[in-house]
Amino acid sequence: MPDFRSGLFASLQFRLALGFTLALALALVLVSLAIGLVTDRQTQRFERDRDSAQAARVKQLVSEYYGKGQSWEKNKGGLQEILEQAGPVSGSRIQIYDAKDALIADSHAYLPPGGAKLWPQPFSETKKFPVFKDGQQIGAFTITAAYAAGPELAGPAPSRISDRVNGSLVWAGIGAAALGTLLVWLLSRRALAPLQNLGATARRLGRGDLSQRAQTTGPSEIRQLAHSFNIMAAGLEEAERLRRNLTADVAHELRTPLSNIQGYLEAIKDGLIQPTPETIDTIHGQALHLSRLVEDLRLLAQAEAGALQLQLSPASLDDLLQSSVEAVRPRADAKGVTLNLAPQPSLPPVELDATRIAQIIGNLLENAITHTPQGGAITVSAARAGNNAVQITVSDTGHGIPPEHLPHLFDRFYRADPSRARATGGVGLGLTIARRLIEAHNGTIQAQSAPNQGSSFTLTLPITQNPE
Repeated sequence: MPDFRSGLFASLQFRLALGFTLALALALVLVSLAIGLVTDRQTQRFERDRDSAQAARVKQLVSEYYGKGQSWEKNKGGLQEILEQAGPVSGSRIQIYDAKDALIADSHAYLPPGGAKLWPQPFSETKKFPVFKDGQQIGAFTITAAYAAGPELAGPAPSRISDRVNGSLVWAGIGAAALGTLLVWLLSRRALAPLQNLGATARRLGRGDLSQRAQTTGPSEIRQLAHSFNIMAAGLEEAERLRRNLTADVAHELRTPLSNIQGYLEAIKDGLIQPTPETIDTIHGQALHLSRLVEDLRLLAQAEAGALQLQLSPASLDDLLQSSVEAVRPRADAKGVTLNLAPQPSLPPVELDATRIAQIIGNLLENAITHTPQGGAITVSAARAGNNAVQITVSDTGHGIPPEHLPHLFDRFYRADPSRARATGGVGLGLTIARRLIEAHNGTIQAQSAPNQGSSFTLTLPITQNPE
């Protein structure tokens, strides 16, 4: 038994062809029934009108012949000749009887015994009509449906027209259904070819070939589907590229501290160096660097997956900014960089995770100190941005960032100055984490910079709680 859930029977092309065939068959059946019904009614009407007209003509003929001689005997011969001419032409057998029901004339009296075999069909449907003269029945005649007087005049009786029409409709319907099904099969095969191509492309994409793209051909809906598929494939390819880059970057960043730790431990084990406090501090520093990297990766993964849990509560930006600035002031003073906290206007409390926002500001301040030369200045300020947001800005007078690097500042492991970042222990995750954390607060972060004109980073946070 065929499995209708798979193979050809489950294909859209087969279902389209089957649906068209069923719809066409139903339409043909309904049309055939309607035409057959109309044909039957018209045939019956035609037969009634024909029989009535024929009966009227025969009655008139019989009455005239009887009236001329007031008897049947004198005119029997002439009447017989007339019937032999009129009967076959009319397609009926006419028989005339006198008042005593004796046969007077027969249009087909010349038929031999068994003569019905000469005709395609025996006589049938006999109808008898009485004939009256001056109110007295003088005889009667019968009309029997028959074929004409020979094959050259042969033709079907009107009652059989409906049968032939219906038969013709059946064969025409079968032919139309076969031709229509073939056309639908061919047209649907051509129309569905882009979908089959799309399916083959999707299978190759699923096997790992992310460079595959579907052909944007066919009807507009299929072209739109193929275009959407190509956008998805491009996104998958880009995501795979980023994943591979991330794997390579993580492996590279982890390898440096691990190699340092391993090298020191092997040297101590082989007696090349002594486990002095300085050596232990160096190993400990590398372990801390490794721990920070792992923690940054964990935090970034949580933020990108939307699984980062924020501890939101109303917080004063004045206190938050003051504590963040004071936390990095010793490092700024040691480098000779002036650190300023601009006077803050009256700002409402903001619903935020104070620890995470302080982490963002601290990261921006650390970067600013790193990239600001001695004698430079860093300024932290805050202000309202319309009625529904506040902005926090960290600006410096450092070397600035070249324009070609600005679009990539918030990418993972991206460094505008790799050598300097490595010297300070950065791995290129700080700004990426900052962007993810600020987006978790439904805010934004933007950077503006120009070479030798300093840089400015602006955080925008929505105000979700009115001032008390």
